[in-house]
Amino acid sequence: MKKWAILAVVFAVVFLSFSLLAGEKLEWPDLAGQWALFQVVSDYWEAPLLGERPRRIYQIAKIAIAQDGPDLVLRSEGICLMKFDMGTSMVRLSVSPEFLKVAHIGPLRGSLSREGDEVLLKIPTFTVLNGVRLAEPETEPLPTSPEDPRVVDIDGDGKPGFTVYVRILGFIPGETYVVQRLRQEYHGRVWGPDLVRGVIAWEDEQVTLGASGSFFLISGRGRPDPDPNHSFFILRRITGTETCDELIGLFQEELEGQASFGMVNCL
Repeated sequence: MKKWAILAVVFAVVFLSFSLLAGEKLEWPDLAGQWALFQVVSDYWEAPLLGERPRRIYQIAKIAIAQDGPDLVLRSEGICLMKFDMGTSMVRLSVSPEFLKVAHIGPLRGSLSREGDEVLLKIPTFTVLNGVRLAEPETEPLPTSPEDPRVVDIDGDGKPGFTVYVRILGFIPGETYVVQRLRQEYHGRVWGPDLVRGVIAWEDEQVTLGASGSFFLISGRGRPDPDPNHSFFILRRITGTETCDELIGLFQEELEGQASFGMVNCL
């Protein structure tokens, strides 16, 4: 009888363990659905005649999240806003609505994990190519000539790569044509069913292929910002029917007090 009693206890413990593990799988927060993404990436660039200046790039996008337990897939459903703060009113940059229509985020694969009472989100390093197609996106050098067959006119304006519009001193307009490789990695915390916040590790590699004039040959690559909190993201749940103006309003508090250089919105 003692032997059977021991076996019964062991069976009960094993059964309880499996039950707890099964319950654990059901305890992941449900993040599936429509979200608005606000992100800021920061670095320092060398401004002509001015020296080093802080640069901040703001972006707002609609994101759809699919979920299977702790595994997530994030897909862009449109970029609403891209804003450049170059750290000086002497230089303003913008991109065209056509660029925003073809630029996308994802699909990105992420995962949830637990650290004590916190639920964490991680999206491992991913690569985004703009204005170029590479056989080896991670390692292949970017083209340096506009005649390189790997260069793609992504915004359809007849210029190589994608066009960045430049305005010097507020009234001298010009253009620069670039290709870009962007690497990003997200680390965040789930604050509730409708809010995720975190930091972004990122690296930007950019080659200028030409410009409308030598004065507009602005280097795109900068020095990383040593403060990791200056590059961050916020995800807020939405219904999915919001307009871009409504999404911009959703993040108005984050945008207030920031320079509004180069604001573009579409959708």
